[in-house]
Amino acid sequence: MKIPAAVILALSLFLGLAPASDAQAGAGVQADPKMLYQRGRMEQARSNLLAAVELYRAALIENPSYDKPLIGLAESFFALEEYEEALQYLEEAQRYDRGNLDLIVLEGRIAIALNQPARARQLFESVLDSEPNNLEARFGLAELDIAQGRTRNASQRYIETLKIRPESQKALLSLVLLSEAQGDEVAARSYLELALKYHNYDPRVHYAAARYSVEEGALKQAESYLLTAIALDEGYTEARRLLAQVHLMRGDPQAAIDVLQQILETDRTIPLVWYSLGLAYDRSGDPEQAIRSLAQALRLQPDDEIARIVLENIALNELPIDDPIRERYAAYHLDRGTLFRERNLLSKALLEYRRALRLQPEAKQPRLLYAELHRLRGFPEKYMRELEVLRDLGYTDAPILDDIEIISSDLYDSVSSRWGIDQYGLDRRRFSMALYHLVPATRELHPFAGLAAAEYLYDLFHRYATLEVPETSLNVDSYETAFREARNLGSDYFLVMHIEESERSFTTVLDQYLTATGKKLRTYRVFRTGNDRVQDNFSILADRVFAALPLRGTLLARQFDRGVIDLGRAEELAEGLQLAVVRKGRVRLESDTIGVTADSQDVLGSFTVEALDELISEGTVTKHSFFDLVNAGDEIIPLVPQPEPAQSEDAGQPGLLRRLLSLVGL
Repeated sequence: MKIPAAVILALSLFLGLAPASDAQAGAGVQADPKMLYQRGRMEQARSNLLAAVELYRAALIENPSYDKPLIGLAESFFALEEYEEALQYLEEAQRYDRGNLDLIVLEGRIAIALNQPARARQLFESVLDSEPNNLEARFGLAELDIAQGRTRNASQRYIETLKIRPESQKALLSLVLLSEAQGDEVAARSYLELALKYHNYDPRVHYAAARYSVEEGALKQAESYLLTAIALDEGYTEARRLLAQVHLMRGDPQAAIDVLQQILETDRTIPLVWYSLGLAYDRSGDPEQAIRSLAQALRLQPDDEIARIVLENIALNELPIDDPIRERYAAYHLDRGTLFRERNLLSKALLEYRRALRLQPEAKQPRLLYAELHRLRGFPEKYMRELEVLRDLGYTDAPILDDIEIISSDLYDSVSSRWGIDQYGLDRRRFSMALYHLVPATRELHPFAGLAAAEYLYDLFHRYATLEVPETSLNVDSYETAFREARNLGSDYFLVMHIEESERSFTTVLDQYLTATGKKLRTYRVFRTGNDRVQDNFSILADRVFAALPLRGTLLARQFDRGVIDLGRAEELAEGLQLAVVRKGRVRLESDTIGVTADSQDVLGSFTVEALDELISEGTVTKHSFFDLVNAGDEIIPLVPQPEPAQSEDAGQPGLLRRLLSLVGL
């Protein structure tokens, strides 16, 4: 179903090179359904999918039984990853053309996306029963192999296709991507050269070559391919947008601005263009214009989480605390937090209120709502401490002062009160964890989304009291660079992350290493689709990283057989739990797993938890030898090694298939 370049160019000439922005006008003025369909097909070929959808729908208004716009809508919604919608239009089209093998293949592709592999295989094989050399059905089986992780099988299917049709553009470009994913750069380059040889006048092939070159870091070559693609098709918006990204990667934001403004001259409705323009203005030193551009991206696509994160990061880094822009975007998170709280989703509400508080650290409402959630979650002293911050900022209304006094009196018999310890003022022992974003491994829909995501995760890690995240260069080009810097920083562990983003899914892969040796200890993989996929992804990821860390604390004080440690309900301790007391300075990190250990001769005694506060616990100290060697300052670790948490079943796979379909189309 792919549209050849020659057809695109012919349609362009026939229709007067109608630009994407004319889609709306064409839909309103042009009443010929065939003409509307042809215009939609051209926009679809240029990846202007929303414009294509509008034109196809306009054609159906004029002729509801016209099957070709139905097929176009099915293909466009499939490319937008709206699979249920795609299936609906496909089934409608099949009412008019039941024998169309291409529609059966598309149904099989939708079945893959809906996680119905048996159904997909049956559909593809039914087409091959009727037409053994049907290339699209062969491609469908290869895509099914990719979805199931059998990339070498998929490669073999594409190679067999080349025996039938050596110049097959889809097979050649698919083999470029698969060879790259398998680490065979020589084969990837060879297949790319063949694609360019056979399809030198197809702008999509030059665009695909440019994308490959960008991922390889060959930016000058990528620019050359993109200029060729644009020369072949002046309305190729995706090629212009990628060209702007190349300019940004080469450190020339003004050139990127010029390219993006050219797109906006003909079409001002593409959110990713406004997003890229915001990045370019920010890198040119104009944060106000950057925020305006990103705000326009959000107006066009309000659920664009990456655009919102980038906008808020600029506001946090560039604007004064009392700037009205920061207040406006904090209000968004306050409203969402309230919605989550009303549905008893307190963890999500807390994240929203925390983000609002980051934007407005001196405002009353965000801190009051943030404090109240801590009270609801069973942390009254944390609630009181946040109220005390408000009091110190000058908010001295009676409800705030009264609650401080009431909670203070209620805590008279707490562990912290009995021992005279300020549990929220303690300098607690922390695990140091350096975070890095591996640029070459990241596959983005939004340019530089990986960096924005890493900044967001870095911020989330700061909510854990026993986790220290030092400032790093963040973006790295290799594991070796991250390892070297982490060792220079003296961190306990370091994390190397990359993302894979598509229209409706977001995958994060995070590898955790021991800094001392560089050994990989654990991989976390989180895959999310649908609304809030980015926020949910990183909230889950941060929780998993923190949950994998072992208990490690300090004996703060001791009186005879009674003692108090700096671990409490926040670490999910329970009454009756026994912990080891280790001589100060003798606890070390495990070398093969995420954990702590000590030599048996350095274990001086045990601590049994009997009463819990939020961040500290009281209990019984038991010595292990005739001489009592246990002192305040000794370390607390589990009495027996903690089992590693099992990997979650929702890990998913990085979106190799989505990348392939994005590259080669249907």
